[in-house]
Amino acid sequence: MASDKHDKKRKRDSDRHDRPSKKPALNLQHLPPLAASVVNDDSELAPVIVTTPGVNAPKDLHLKPYFKTRENAQTKSRNKGIASSEILLQSSEHPKMDFLGREAEDDADSQLKHYIAVVDPEKKTWQFVEVRKVTLRGGVRKIRSAEDEEEEESEDEGVAQTMRAQKTELTNTFGTKQSRKVVQSMAENAQLSNAPAGAAKAAESALLSSMPADSAADMASKSAAVQAEVQASKPIPPANLAATHPSDVYPIEVLVPNGYSTLRQLNGINDWTTAFESGQGIVTSSRYISRRVEGVMRSENKTHIQILRFILLLLELSRSLKPSKDAKSTGPGSKRLPQREDLRRMLSSPTGASTPSTQTVEPLQDPLIDSIRRKFAPSGSIMSKNEVTLLHTTICALTLHIPPQPGKDGNGGNAANELATDPSDLRDDLRLDNNTISHYFRELGCRVDKPRESEFAKWNVKGGKAEAASRRVARLRVPVEFPKVSRGGKR
Repeated sequence: MASDKHDKKRKRDSDRHDRPSKKPALNLQHLPPLAASVVNDDSELAPVIVTTPGVNAPKDLHLKPYFKTRENAQTKSRNKGIASSEILLQSSEHPKMDFLGREAEDDADSQLKHYIAVVDPEKKTWQFVEVRKVTLRGGVRKIRSAEDEEEEESEDEGVAQTMRAQKTELTNTFGTKQSRKVVQSMAENAQLSNAPAGAAKAAESALLSSMPADSAADMASKSAAVQAEVQASKPIPPANLAATHPSDVYPIEVLVPNGYSTLRQLNGINDWTTAFESGQGIVTSSRYISRRVEGVMRSENKTHIQILRFILLLLELSRSLKPSKDAKSTGPGSKRLPQREDLRRMLSSPTGASTPSTQTVEPLQDPLIDSIRRKFAPSGSIMSKNEVTLLHTTICALTLHIPPQPGKDGNGGNAANELATDPSDLRDDLRLDNNTISHYFRELGCRVDKPRESEFAKWNVKGGKAEAASRRVARLRVPVEFPKVSRGGKR
């Protein structure tokens, strides 16, 4: 007779879990009830949570932030500043590594909102603030010496010669009669090109004597005319090629509409002077201006102070530009100017930031604003891509007039035959990359290279040759040498 009882099997030891079934009690601290609240801040300058997977970043690492407009921004129930902009953190201070931090776009973190809590035990409150989450990664910087580049070039030439020799041998062995004639003709031309100087044949002498004497001069003049036409069509300020000193290549009368009379009408200089004399720091929205304004004020050079104020005005003009809503009709890369009153308020601020309502600022005069609009936005409220580039290159040319160590004599550490500037701060203000800002200065006729060892103190290079390898200095000398017109690649 079958039993109604079910036999229960005893579990093996391997089936049992080592973890206890009950969770241990946590020793929580006795905290008073806290009133929670969420801080609604729509600023793009929100706190950042940085994760460093696989990287041990130095504790004293300084990261530079860069912002760009986020595509397909969704601002519903989110911080508008975080949802509409994307942050990128970058640092090259380490002698051997570059660090780069980006926000997540494709993984699950991009769909989450991250918060931090600020606890105030006295008021018994904690406030939640929405933050960004950035993943920081590092990579070893690749520095190639001049010797390695020469070795690679020689190896490439050797490989090219070997391949040419093999192709010639195959053509002579298996090629047709016509292809062998072509190879023989190429070999004869190569032998003629390698002949020593002064060994011209009679046929060559007769050919040279039959050519008109002024043909070479005509070719040189045509080449110079083509170069001048190309240079005039570029979105850069016109250069004075007859200048005998670098400061006269891009004079103030060309860079600033109405020249020195416009500089004398600028507002905000008295505010800078009052803050400097009272011992207060002069803080602006521009990294380039903030790092140089106190040195220029100490030099008491009025022209340099006025140029700095005009540079800040143009930087605010560049920062106020917005993408054009109708890019198809206005062209790619076009920008839109703000309304006139908004533009006046932005350009009138001596700090470049949004001025509080309680602070009174002397507004700029209408003729001055109109002259700036006619120079950089002649078509009205829309600036084309070339006009925006002209604005940027004009700012670059103005920075060449500010010496690295300002003084009353106006020289300020520059050599007698050059003007020099560090474009890194201007690159951050204009939100450009290294290649673009270096390309702007090269188009102006500058030579962009690293600082020399004798200039480390002048350019504040404290990390030795390792730091100098990652720094760049733009130098303008006379005669000015512009980039040559490309003839195109070989076919």
